[in-house]
Formats: sequence, C-alpha cells, structure tokens
Amino acid sequence: MTWDRAFQQENYRVYAEGEPIEGVLAIQRARRPDRPNIIALHAANAEAAGALSGILPKGFTLMHLTEEFPLAILEPRASEFHPRPAWLFRLDAKDFVDHPSPQIRPLEPSWAGLVAGLWEPEWPAEGYVRRRIENGPTAAIYEDGGPIAWALTHMVTDRVGIIGMVHVLEGFRRKGLARAVVAAVSRQLFRSGKVPALHAYVDNLASLSLFPTMGFCRVRRQVWGEAVFR
Repeated sequence: MTWDRAFQQENYRVYAEGEPIEGVLAIQRARRPDRPNIIALHAANAEAAGALSGILPKGFTLMHLTEEFPLAILEPRASEFHPRPAWLFRLDAKDFVDHPSPQIRPLEPSWAGLVAGLWEPEWPAEGYVRRRIENGPTAAIYEDGGPIAWALTHMVTDRVGIIGMVHVLEGFRRKGLARAVVAAVSRQLFRSGKVPALHAYVDNLASLSLFPTMGFCRVRRQVWGEAVFR
C-alpha cells in the first residue's frame, strides 16, 4: 500500500527517514473540509516512525500502518484514535485452491453506489469504488439483473494486487459465492503476473476462516483505522 501511494498516486506527498531509508510516510491532505486526510506509514523501527510522526497531517485522517508497533507512537498525537488491526494474507500460485463458477461476470460500474453503500456507508466512497471497478479486475455473480456477490481490488502494483470490498448479500451467503468471486479475481491477477493479497480484520472470524481454505496464508498483522491528529 505504501509503495502504491509513493510511486503510483500523484496526489500523495512522500517523506522518507534515514539513510539508508528506514521509514516512509505517504500523505494525501484533504482538499475540502468534509474530506479526510489519508496516510500510509511503513517504518522499520520506532525511531523512524517517531521522526515521521512529527509531520502527520492535522485533523480527521484515514490511516494504514504496515506494522502494529507505530500505534504506541501515533496515539499520543491524536485526540481520537480508532485503529483496526487486520491480517495481511497472500496467495501463491502453488497453494491456490480454485473455485470456478460459470456465473462469474465483471462488475458493472453502474453498481458502484450499491457497493460503496455497503462497504463504507459513512463516507462518500462511490467515486473511489467506480474508479476501482473501471481500473482493476472485478468479479460478480448476478441474480434478477443485480449483483448478489462481488470482489474488487483496492490497488494493483507491478507485483501485487490487493483484493477488497468482498461482499455477499444476505440471503445468498454460505453458498460458496465469496470463494467464487475471490477466486475469479485471483485468477485474473495471476494471469497478469501479480500476487493476490488481501486484508481481513482480526474480529472478522468468517473471513479469517474462509481465505485459508483457498490457499491464502497469513503474512503479518497490519493496521487500518481512523484518527484525529492534533
């Protein structure tokens, strides 16, 4: 995620610490009062994380940390702090347990509002979701003209594709649809030479149980979350 922000996203400013580099902080500052700042932090040690924490943007901020230890450094700088630890998974081709389905189709951009409302109902995510549908691999299963299950990607780099926004509507769960859409996106990533990866929050027991059955293995715990930095 930090690599993507540093090298693929033009609207991020990137700061490095150390020589050789021991930490990187990518910041997208809010352009409007009703929008959040966004940061991605990778640090090899507490010293690098501490140095970079001095340039955190003030105000409401969405954050991604590649390690958990910077939490103790960032929290004292916030008036509100709501981290959500998550396991990072990766899928190697040799471990892939495929779940092909003849029902799989691409997700149409016209359904971005539905996906956004179920994924992040508290902030205007429709534009972001539409861009991900238009610029990354997707998979969906439809019934009566509308999608009932889908998977997208949050980003695709030269090496990795981060799968996300996986969802199955209530009433259609426990039928293997989540496996089918995640497998379909994984196949597309493998065909383009990328390693499929994804995150599952530590309290999402269903996802933590699901992904290993497809061959995904745990890499490390990372952190997503929200904060209001002073």
